[in-house]
Amino acid sequence: MRYLTVIILAAAMLAGCQQTDTAEQAGTSSSPPPATLQTATVTPATPSSAASLTPEEPFLYIEQMKILGGNGQVVQVKSNTDIDQASLESALKKSLQISNPQTAFSYTMEWESPRFVQIRLQMDEDTAFSGTFNLDEANTADGRSYASTEQPYRNTVVVRSLTDQGSIHFKGIVSGTERMLPVWKTGWVKTVDNQQLTGPSFLFYGDEEHHLVQALTGRELTIPSFPREEGAYGNDYGYHEMYSDRFYPGYTYMVSGNKTLYRVDLKDFSRKKLHVFDKPVYGMSSSPDGTRIAVLYAHNEYIGPGADLLILDQKGNKLLSRENAAFLSHSDGFLFVYPLAWEDNSILILPADNDESNPLGKIRFDTGSGASKVLPDERITEQVKEDIWKHERQQDYYLLSTLQWSRDGRFAAYMSGTGTILLYDKNERTIAFVAAGVLLGWMPDGTLAWADVGGHAYTF
Repeated sequence: MRYLTVIILAAAMLAGCQQTDTAEQAGTSSSPPPATLQTATVTPATPSSAASLTPEEPFLYIEQMKILGGNGQVVQVKSNTDIDQASLESALKKSLQISNPQTAFSYTMEWESPRFVQIRLQMDEDTAFSGTFNLDEANTADGRSYASTEQPYRNTVVVRSLTDQGSIHFKGIVSGTERMLPVWKTGWVKTVDNQQLTGPSFLFYGDEEHHLVQALTGRELTIPSFPREEGAYGNDYGYHEMYSDRFYPGYTYMVSGNKTLYRVDLKDFSRKKLHVFDKPVYGMSSSPDGTRIAVLYAHNEYIGPGADLLILDQKGNKLLSRENAAFLSHSDGFLFVYPLAWEDNSILILPADNDESNPLGKIRFDTGSGASKVLPDERITEQVKEDIWKHERQQDYYLLSTLQWSRDGRFAAYMSGTGTILLYDKNERTIAFVAAGVLLGWMPDGTLAWADVGGHAYTF
């Protein structure tokens, strides 16, 4: 059972995130009582203090738990060899970064053995708060490092408050101004261009209803979820409706069950069927003038990387089709959303794999001429690549594709491999922690926006 737990924990840390669970505490601390602390993962037995004949690689096993009754959270750190306690305590203190320095936050460290420490976190669980620290600079008692070149995030811990309330945060990076809107917890937040309003809106998907929130005013439109389509295709992101990235005066478009395209009336929420696809839909977008709907759908029945393109008019008539118009590497059988968008009424931005020749992973497709070319970003210079990759300790082009630049081109927010939002200052060549959350981008008023929805959420 110990080895099974190690595999589970290693996989979680490779993904760059720590899951907060509930279960029975292992350990001898007298405060709080053992019965109040629980975790869903079986705790490995405390390693023997006897020296191994063949020393194995130093490894930290990290588990996060919440204490029932609202008494905070605990991070348990265990090692397969004795820990240099001073180096671990120093590593935590030096690397700790929090989203809001004004929020009360503290921690204590309880050493249960030379190989086991419990880090007790105290924070306001009713307020959106997050933080992170990294234990790479910790050493074993005999001076070996716990850092790993192959797994750069395995000793990174991300913590967040356990509030039941979702929220959108707006922060002036230079001015320091902050604003918050209460929203809903979800697994999918979609940025929507609402042509009746100034600035973007955000669609928070739900099982029974969806909520469209205008960023600058906080105004909200509740959209009921329709019954599941007969013969609907299952997917791997959890919602059977896929709305367009644009809403128009009184209407928008929606794909139901990854199968059927509808025009939706935003006043009485009636639907008009426009087209039924014979293979699962991967993604859709409607043009700025609302007269064209582009849909990517599976090229074959295996639900593989290739996607065919179909462009329809507002009545459902076919305007253009193209086989294998997009390709995103993934195993057959997994149905996720492919991001696509109209640049204007004739140019489509199609998704592609990220690599050296296409860091953004975007193809600019002219629906009139049929010409395609890679969409460049001149702001991603060699200096930017060097700074981002040095900080992340890996050469990953996907990281570059998540860069969202401020209007003046000085700052770029991006999603780190740890699952946190970081801010890159191009002038100072520094990178700072913003928050754990979902990056939404820069607003017309110059603030940076992100959502705290309780965990990971898709944004395509």
